[in-house]
Amino acid sequence: MNVLSIVMHMAFLRAKAGCDKWHDYEMTVAPYEKSKPIYYEFTACPAAEFAIRNGLTEIMPALCNVGFAAMELLHARLVRTTTCANGCKCDYVICGDQDPYGREHPEYRDENGYRRNRECSYR
Repeated sequence: MNVLSIVMHMAFLRAKAGCDKWHDYEMTVAPYEKSKPIYYEFTACPAAEFAIRNGLTEIMPALCNVGFAAMELLHARLVRTTTCANGCKCDYVICGDQDPYGREHPEYRDENGYRRNRECSYR
């Protein structure tokens, strides 16, 4: 996953530049560290804000769970404990699909249908 992780990290930095320019999502990307999973988070999400404001939060698992499937197609694994729709941030830890980090944080589906992982600490 090494080359892929570098390319993904660069893509997330580019996405953050767009967020900073358009002021829609608020995104933070952790510095790249070769021996660690990639980490980034959103602390503002227009889709979640709209859903919360209009009582439509039941649709958010369908939008938020897509990240898990996308990472699986790349032979990566998403470890996430919360989203902007059900918490204060949408946290993304991305590692290879065989990385022990992913196995240490088993996935489950919560009572609202969100795919999530047990509490984890990236740093």
